Amino acid sequence: MGRRLAIGLVAAAVAAGCGSGTPARQDAGFEPDAGVEEPAPLGPPAMAGLAVLNSDYSTTSLSVLDATGALVRADCVDSATRSSGSPSKTISGDAVLPSQPQLGGNVVVVDRGNVALTFVDPVTCAIVRQILVPGVRTNPHDVVMLGARKAYVTRYDRNLAATDPRLAGNDIAVIDPTTGALRGRIDLDAYASAVPGATILARPDRAVLVDGRVIVSLNEIDQGFRTYGEGKVVVVDPSTDSVTDAVALTGLANCEAMTYVDAQKVLLVACGGPFGKPGSASGVAVVDLGASPPALARVIPSSAFDGRPIGMGWVVALPPAGGGTRAFAVTNDPNDVQPDALFAFDYVAGTADRVASSAPYTLGVAVGLPGLLLVPNATTSRPRIDFYDASGTPAATAALTSDPVTGLPPQEIAAY
Repeated sequence: MGRRLAIGLVAAAVAAGCGSGTPARQDAGFEPDAGVEEPAPLGPPAMAGLAVLNSDYSTTSLSVLDATGALVRADCVDSATRSSGSPSKTISGDAVLPSQPQLGGNVVVVDRGNVALTFVDPVTCAIVRQILVPGVRTNPHDVVMLGARKAYVTRYDRNLAATDPRLAGNDIAVIDPTTGALRGRIDLDAYASAVPGATILARPDRAVLVDGRVIVSLNEIDQGFRTYGEGKVVVVDPSTDSVTDAVALTGLANCEAMTYVDAQKVLLVACGGPFGKPGSASGVAVVDLGASPPALARVIPSSAFDGRPIGMGWVVALPPAGGGTRAFAVTNDPNDVQPDALFAFDYVAGTADRVASSAPYTLGVAVGLPGLLLVPNATTSRPRIDFYDASGTPAATAALTSDPVTGLPPQEIAAY
């Protein structure tokens, strides 16, 4: 996620998630029974198009692209757009997109700064609704819509000042996505690593819906961001709102982004390692979700790339036209000196090849389309989205300015 990773760690250490303001509150009361529901979907809906978050970490805009990567609407909404008379920024400087497309067809913005979810109609650019995630200073990181009245939100931080444990965070909140009402929570304390002399928080991060299960990555870091536990993913059954399996990502730490490869029933997890310790406990975990129970199949360490930490903000599986087990990831220099590097790697053989490079912390969260990789490049001189032909040997082919209206650099692109 580029520079956002370093900024996010510092911000979270001083209780990130407070925000500069909050949306108009739709009171997040407790709703233990929402009535009869349809079963949770087996997977995310099909992609309708692409959304881009452009940001300088103070102001953010949302752009919309079609399913081929062509620009449809620059500056669809931005931080200056107001919703329902709210005095706060519609999108703060610290916002992300969900890991997968969501039910309902809207672009959903997970706003960490405003502790909110913002639903935007990608056709009209109207703000459909904006709801607060229950629990202040809980720093939401992802959302999975499981039905019209049920969604999971990963609450990354623990608010030590919360008097109600249901609002403290460091868990998965079960909410009504139409109102923000808290329907329940999934406690993850039992899955935090045991480290002598420290209390590790589970810190649930990203979440993906796979074969009717919700897979959640755990960052496993203490309250002060000084001590790291072992990386982990947990498997949640939405029918019971309970964890059914946990997979330790042995030898890795600070694990976040995930991508699922249905053909091999494999989950790839990007792990950045302890911040400030280049290459240590960093790499890509390959988890076999087809096994019972799910198991860690192998680790591709950062030494297989260039020895620098893997950017934990994204990993994309994108085989060439002839098939195979190829994926893409980036490496970053925590000292902000060496260039970012884009790599293609084989997640079975463990080999990696450099594709391109850019200035430090400029290559943002990418997305894969059939035969095409789109990578945000937030260089100050020429912010753009770079297109790489991925049908065979990866090669840069074109570039796109995602928001010529505001001029904000693209930080993240995702399917909606």
